[in-house]
Amino acid sequence: MIVDTIKVVQEASRLAIKELEGICLEEVPRLGITKTHTDLLGSHTVVTYPPLDALREINSDLLFSEIQFQNRIDAYMHIPFCEYPCKFCPYTTIGVRGKDGERIPGYIDALKTEVTTWAKKLNEQGAQVRSLYVGGGTPFAIPEEDLEDIISFTKRTLPFVDLSEICVETSPRATLQEEAKKKLEMLKRLGVTRMSIGIQSFDFESLKDMARTFQGHTPEDEERAVRTLLNSGIPNVNVDMIQDLPIKSREYLERLQHDLLKIAQLRPQHVTWYNLRLRPETTYARQKEGRVKLVTEEESLHTRLTIWNFMESIGYVVLEGDRFALAESYEDRFRKTRGSVTTDLLGMGVSAYSHVQPGFFQNTREIGSNVRADSQRAIEKYMKQVREKGHAITYGFPLTPDELLAGKLALGLKKGVSHEELHEALTYARECGAYNDIILQQSHELIEAGLLEVRDGRIQFTRKGRLFENEICARFYSPRVIHAAHERRGTLTPEITSQYEQYRGRQELDQIAAEQRPPFIYLS
Repeated sequence: MIVDTIKVVQEASRLAIKELEGICLEEVPRLGITKTHTDLLGSHTVVTYPPLDALREINSDLLFSEIQFQNRIDAYMHIPFCEYPCKFCPYTTIGVRGKDGERIPGYIDALKTEVTTWAKKLNEQGAQVRSLYVGGGTPFAIPEEDLEDIISFTKRTLPFVDLSEICVETSPRATLQEEAKKKLEMLKRLGVTRMSIGIQSFDFESLKDMARTFQGHTPEDEERAVRTLLNSGIPNVNVDMIQDLPIKSREYLERLQHDLLKIAQLRPQHVTWYNLRLRPETTYARQKEGRVKLVTEEESLHTRLTIWNFMESIGYVVLEGDRFALAESYEDRFRKTRGSVTTDLLGMGVSAYSHVQPGFFQNTREIGSNVRADSQRAIEKYMKQVREKGHAITYGFPLTPDELLAGKLALGLKKGVSHEELHEALTYARECGAYNDIILQQSHELIEAGLLEVRDGRIQFTRKGRLFENEICARFYSPRVIHAAHERRGTLTPEITSQYEQYRGRQELDQIAAEQRPPFIYLS
């Protein structure tokens, strides 16, 4: 069986090399599109609109009073406690033990207060919740009584209806703890339908470089952890993987073959295979200069094609460029919702974000040069804000008609945008001439370069375009979003500023500024 699988991997790699040789990539860099390992203005993938770095401090009380939910929404809850700081991780996380762990009871109490605040608003508006995603951090790593307490409380308090999914994130180490079996039984009783485990790689050198091999953590442990989840009775298990992790002693193809073999043996219901992205504050990014060897663009593209070929050959459906499932029914609800500007998502907990009219907003977070220290400050600030006013909304961005149109394209292209959807968006944003020009220019250039195509009434990626799907999606960010993100990062250039000023001037000529004025009041 292993020998046969190795042959399948080798064939997938051979086909990828042949395909890459036949793809004309000369036009791609001329459009300013390259496969890099830098983050996309605050995210490892284009999965929210706007990107997180575009958010600014807002008058949160005014926004809170203006929020209007749809009838059905989805919910996310952030639990920031984790066993170890991975070098690639930019999220708000702290330790689960020691002084960091002492914050767990206070944090759970703050979450309950925030849940209660939102439950009141949802009930007032007759809105109901259809799914809950509990992420972090590693929620499964906190004590059983705390995890049961917050999930039970949330289910009792929020107005749930037709609950389609409850997902909880875990890690290999947390899944192999002595009490894990009991925790999994508890989660099943509470109706959890999906577990998501961060594996990243089954390669020992990669685990060691990510700082995940302490206390004897091995690839065999990761395999046992995945099998534990698959045998738990929870029907949907997602495994997170990362391609293009820094190279040490093993060649990237050897490591890739090892990872693909393990996935073929385990066959989880769902696999998410991210490209490595580095935010400036992560350990990897700080070490990159001269000390961390990353794969080349050609190696990265070959890896992605090999993954596609192999996953399809062993029976997985390619849902998007980085997501694979044994059947489409295993696609997770949360990913579909957060990758949309037309479906409401309510985020609770430190750094959690939401998109609900009239905008996209985020709870308090801290971004500096030290993830752990920033996270500690953010958690303390979050608990204080919730004690004082019941919520912790701090940052936001107005989703005006032109931004909704931009978001529909930036996020929708991964699935394809139908003519009907585009027409509806353009009708809603009929006065957004400035952004319409961007759509026409970008679409024409990308179709001419063979990266987008119109097929069966949909604008969608070609196979070549899907290799650069996140980089292409980011091209549909509005000049306002690009300017705001670079301004916050301190990376503004004269060209970005000029493009934004031209865009803003065109908007004024379109006489839409007054009609689009949002209820947000920026503080800076």
